[in-house]
Amino acid sequence: MTVSRVLNYPQLVAEPTRERVQASIRELDYLVNDLAQPLGKPRRPVIGILALNVATTPYSVSITFAVEQLAREQGWRTYLINTFSDNPPANVLDSLLSLRPEGVVFATMGHRIVNVPERLIRAGVVLANCQTSQKGVACYVPDDEQGQYEGVLKLLEQGYRRPICIHLPEGSPAGSLRRKGIQRAFKDFNIAEKDQVHVVLSPKPESIQPVQFHDEPDFLQTVSFLDDALSRRSRPDCVICANDRVALVAYQYLLSRGLRIPQDVGVLGFDDMVGVGGLFLPPLSTIRLPHEEIGRAAASHVILKRKKGGIYRVKCPFVSRASF
Repeated sequence: MTVSRVLNYPQLVAEPTRERVQASIRELDYLVNDLAQPLGKPRRPVIGILALNVATTPYSVSITFAVEQLAREQGWRTYLINTFSDNPPANVLDSLLSLRPEGVVFATMGHRIVNVPERLIRAGVVLANCQTSQKGVACYVPDDEQGQYEGVLKLLEQGYRRPICIHLPEGSPAGSLRRKGIQRAFKDFNIAEKDQVHVVLSPKPESIQPVQFHDEPDFLQTVSFLDDALSRRSRPDCVICANDRVALVAYQYLLSRGLRIPQDVGVLGFDDMVGVGGLFLPPLSTIRLPHEEIGRAAASHVILKRKKGGIYRVKCPFVSRASF
């Protein structure tokens, strides 16, 4: 009984007794089962995290990091479970919801459209890096269109006028939004259609798709796209890349052709992959996906018990380096 009181109601135990019990607890390396608190004692609130290819890939892990970081700052706990489908099976939802979380953050790798199970909606789900048309669900997503627009403006301000744009595969929400941003910038600078080249990546064949991904683009198509564009009489003077991995392939190809970056060809990326942009030679100018900000915003939505649904777009800042 004395040990139980020290663990659960230390203020009710005399200080000498409390110190002796706590010393024994440390010596035995005993830990309280946080899930088995006595009746009447407030438990620490929980945010459930349902992660689709976020914690198992390097591209958007900052989302879950930020959720956990903010939760700890506020004295909350987190419980993360991976799912390998945007329609998670019942046993996955059972595991997640068995802790009675105050809310759930459903985070995905890559901006996508999802259909949220009704059980998650009833549990107070907030979407991070994905969106749904289902009413009442809060969705925190990158502002792909505005970010792309501002990045392309920076490129055009340097005098580039003959762009080749390598787009994400058809059907990608991020791809369509970024294309709108590109076209807005071209219109502002009166870039003639005859001076624009637009090509679209295809998904990799199913047989070589990485197990964690769905419809990953065939990035090596970048080589054939550039080879064709550079064979034209009026060849491009800049490359607007679907993401930093496209930029990586573009760099290798352009440099192998003896072209200088940025003197002969400017290159703009998108994503600002953690720890990668500065390793390009010259360092890659790109647009940063705000994964950490998205994670914190989604966690705040749960912690502050906000009820308003809808799409919240998070700014994608331009990262100036040396590729144009």
